[in-house]
Amino acid sequence: MFIKNRRHLNGGKIMFRKFLTAILSAVIFSFILGLMTYLTYTSNSIWISMGFFLLYSAPVYVISGIPLSYLIDSVIKRINFSSPLARHYSRYGLFILAGIVVALIYTVILTIVDERFVFLSQASWTYVIGGIIAALVYYYVSLVMDRKNNKPDMV
Repeated sequence: MFIKNRRHLNGGKIMFRKFLTAILSAVIFSFILGLMTYLTYTSNSIWISMGFFLLYSAPVYVISGIPLSYLIDSVIKRINFSSPLARHYSRYGLFILAGIVVALIYTVILTIVDERFVFLSQASWTYVIGGIIAALVYYYVSLVMDRKNNKPDMV
């Protein structure tokens, strides 16, 4: 009845926290994009735009954000940093790189589906910038979630 392997239990907590981070990041990212479309008069409602962006961004956050976050965390754990600031900026850079990679994969998929080469177009640069912003939203939400989770209990 007792759980012998606590690492398995801790892995479930980490997975749940990463899933919650991905969903919260998708909501924040969709709100930002919905607000941008509303403020530029391309949409009549911020909430409809947000729902549209959430429909597309949530699966990307869950399917690519969670595994890439695990990968980045494992890379960062293996490196011995001289300061917390170096660790922060290394994670920051790796998340930016992950956002670029996901955006480029998305651009390649669109190129294959549309049967035309749009890899170096203005739209592909828009996807890259959006991927960087999405990755940084995930990064900062994960920082807040980690800080909240690592806070000592007050008795």
